[in-house]
Amino acid sequence: MSRSCLLAIEIAIGAILAFSPNIAAAQCKGYSGPGGPCYSGPGGGLYSGPGGGLYSGPGGGLYSGPGGGLYTGPGGGMYSGPGGGLYTGPGGGLYSGPGGGIYTGPPDPNGEGSYKGPWSPCITGAKGPEWTEQNCPQ
Repeated sequence: MSRSCLLAIEIAIGAILAFSPNIAAAQCKGYSGPGGPCYSGPGGGLYSGPGGGLYSGPGGGLYSGPGGGLYTGPGGGMYSGPGGGLYTGPGGGLYSGPGGGIYTGPPDPNGEGSYKGPWSPCITGAKGPEWTEQNCPQ
């Protein structure tokens, strides 16, 4: 499948979810306040604007380039090393303790050691349950 076709699919999914926030919210686990993976405002995992989890441009959760939510390299949402979206240790996207991406409490007040995104679809569920089941750790 061509890169432009994949981008069109990602944009379509983002548009559907942007107009159906209950779909994404039902799948999202984590903090729903400002900056959290389940927040639909600027910088949140369910935000479709620049820097948001449903944004397919640079730095967005549905971006596959460096720093994006679908990027598998260091700093990407699909990176399983320290600081990555799929990291289960402190500060990682799949860490459920304070500062982690799926932590349900308020973010670290100092912002140190807390996960800032990019919000991987594994965290927000933005690509749907089928994709999540096939591509994300259980």
